[in-house]
Amino acid sequence: MSDGEGEGWEFSGACDDPGRLRGRCVGHRITIDAPPELVWDFVADFQGWSSWNPLYGDTVGAAEEGERLRFSVQLAGMKPQKGQAVVRKAEADTLLEYAVSSMGGLVKAYRYVEIEELSPVRCRVVNGEIMGGPLGGLVYRAVGAKVGEGLKAMNEALKRVAERKWRGRPG
Repeated sequence: MSDGEGEGWEFSGACDDPGRLRGRCVGHRITIDAPPELVWDFVADFQGWSSWNPLYGDTVGAAEEGERLRFSVQLAGMKPQKGQAVVRKAEADTLLEYAVSSMGGLVKAYRYVEIEELSPVRCRVVNGEIMGGPLGGLVYRAVGAKVGEGLKAMNEALKRVAERKWRGRPG
């Protein structure tokens, strides 16, 4: 696992948080010079994702536990894929988690965005995906690196839009 700022990482074990899927995890962490609540506003606004998020196109749903999401995802070198998910956790300003299941449960993914306050005007965002289910390892080997690249691109875009909005706030 890499601890470097702005780096991606992977590890073969499960994430430690209870309730999360066990499997292979890819992700990216980044520091954003904007308040956690401003960053959360972008993360929780699924309908607005297509305006700034290079990984997700049209996304519909609410950042509320139990809500269904519909989205399209664009991995590098691949055609856009449509998917559905269920929001598992939505804790304002700190955490969004949603789960995807396909092929009758043979492939499962658990996506999360964690926002950690470093100061009132600075935060760290960890954006990750756990790939599990009976075919999770195969999916990880096939697209894990592309998913990691997509999460990095999403984080970098989130940093740009959040910092731009924070810098442009009224004085």
